[in-house]
Amino acid sequence: MTNMIKAMNFKNLTLGVIGLGQIGASLAAGLKGKVKTIIGFDIEPLNEEFCMNAGIIDTSNTLEEICQMADVVAIATPVDQVMPITSRILSASSKPLAVFDVGSTKSIINKALSTHQRRNQFVSSHPMAGNAGQGPEHANASLFKEKLVYICDEHLCGIHALDLVTGLWDLLGARVEFINSNQHDRLMANVSHLPQLVSYALANASVDKNSSISQTMNAASSGFDSMTRLAKSSASMWLPIVKHNKENILSAIAEYQKQLYKIEMAIRQSDYQTLQSLIFKANGIRNAFENQQNQNIQNHGKRKVKN
Repeated sequence: MTNMIKAMNFKNLTLGVIGLGQIGASLAAGLKGKVKTIIGFDIEPLNEEFCMNAGIIDTSNTLEEICQMADVVAIATPVDQVMPITSRILSASSKPLAVFDVGSTKSIINKALSTHQRRNQFVSSHPMAGNAGQGPEHANASLFKEKLVYICDEHLCGIHALDLVTGLWDLLGARVEFINSNQHDRLMANVSHLPQLVSYALANASVDKNSSISQTMNAASSGFDSMTRLAKSSASMWLPIVKHNKENILSAIAEYQKQLYKIEMAIRQSDYQTLQSLIFKANGIRNAFENQQNQNIQNHGKRKVKN
């Protein structure tokens, strides 16, 4: 952060949160008491009511009112709504507020906003946090603590907006890395979007034509639980993500099918040495993931990813 933002009293800021699902409500809960006022908006009135009653937000208001009242606005909606809402907010505001999103796709959104005259007030961000829970009842004030947050195409952001948003993520205990939109979307296809779709497929494949759902679920245990946890996630959130990142997701699916085919052929040919090698390789990748997570916690800070 620059000296200006370090010196800023975040307690003087008014934060608007558009979309009060798990991520939006968690962001509000994590910043409650660290900013002056939190104003929420959700198309579902029950979400606003829940957040008010739970003390997650201070008040709710319309988009138009939030544009005029807030110093910074977080957009925590499905990704297909990010661009139109961001454009609307930037155009309607009478002051230089900062706007940031938390969406899982970036290239299409950032390309669509590239010609907006106030593009430098928008910070394209994506916290690598959350779970299959949906709605504000799954909010967690510590959700972003020690989690990675990607900020994409930071060179398009004004200094004030960029520092303000990175400052808020810092208040939430997150660590920020900078990356370009295309690289972000390729990464997400492999480590986020593919696992989600595989979870759907595995859940659908688990019910044998000769078995009932109740019989299968009675036999299912921790392995099934771990592998299908994501299958709870809604189509309303994931269809827009798939549409936005279609080509990268198709490439990831093709690679997954190739790896699954290697396992299939090793089993068909009773080539258990090859199967063992594939398992050992997977063990190493999982161990590398766990080691990286531990290292990230120990080295909590801001680092830049080279393009």
